[in-house]
Amino acid sequence: MDGVIYHGNQILPGVPEFIQWLHDEKKEYLFLTNNSGYTPRELNQKLARMGLDVPEEHFYTSALATAAFLKEQAAGCSAFVIGEAGLLNALYDVGITMNDVNPDYVVVGEGRSYSLDTLTKATNLVLKGAFSILWIDLSNPFSLS
Repeated sequence: MDGVIYHGNQILPGVPEFIQWLHDEKKEYLFLTNNSGYTPRELNQKLARMGLDVPEEHFYTSALATAAFLKEQAAGCSAFVIGEAGLLNALYDVGITMNDVNPDYVVVGEGRSYSLDTLTKATNLVLKGAFSILWIDLSNPFSLS
């Protein structure tokens, strides 16, 4: 969404008019984002602070897609997760529990808390048999501390 709807904290030209047109014409729409860090509520509030009214149900994040995928693959599974609230909430909402000992999955999403320790732990869990789901948004590079 950054670079398409807004840049930083500025709505891009033409976006308010386009969203108003969608509402006026009663068009169905969905904003998709590969950023797993935010919940739909947080995206709603972020756009509201910039002057746009986009209801939560119009956002679908990579975190929601990951949670739906894991629920379909192994309902009630557990995961070791590196990521932000958007990812953690999406996983909790579909019944996935957090497990840092012997998880079924290792999920690495957007985050500000990457460290050598957490990535080493994730790697070791995969080596012990956990399936891994990893995505990195190259437009938001991170550095290991």
